[in-house]
Amino acid sequence: MSATDLAPRPRTRTGHCLCGSISYRFDAEPAAVVVCHCGHCQRHTGSAFSVNVLVPRDSLRVEGTPKAVRTTGAENGSPRDRQFCGDCGTPVFTVLHEAPELMIVKAGTLDDHTGIEPTAEVWLRRAQDWVEPSAHRPLFEGDAQ
Repeated sequence: MSATDLAPRPRTRTGHCLCGSISYRFDAEPAAVVVCHCGHCQRHTGSAFSVNVLVPRDSLRVEGTPKAVRTTGAENGSPRDRQFCGDCGTPVFTVLHEAPELMIVKAGTLDDHTGIEPTAEVWLRRAQDWVEPSAHRPLFEGDAQ
């Protein structure tokens, strides 16, 4: 038995949209879990912010075909492909064109949220007035730099 045989394996995570037309799995540890307060994430989720699980793109397997809308960051100018279920409308993924090796999975679509805790918050200058940022994680007024 080698040391690699004893190394812990990443946990496989699964998830799906509300109606189940889009499902996915990934077997890598998230690179980060980021709360985003930008205006586009607020509109995309219909909520005050989005909880984004960044995973290596090559670890993600998707069943079904999400629809996509391309947006451009109002302040950073970076394109994003916001992917959602065409049947039920659930936001499922976001593709950051400046980080093509990563895929954002919307945390609310995970089957099991155990161990998913935000590691940073971004775009605080766009946060709704009633939102209290967490004092125990890094906070950024715009994009994380």
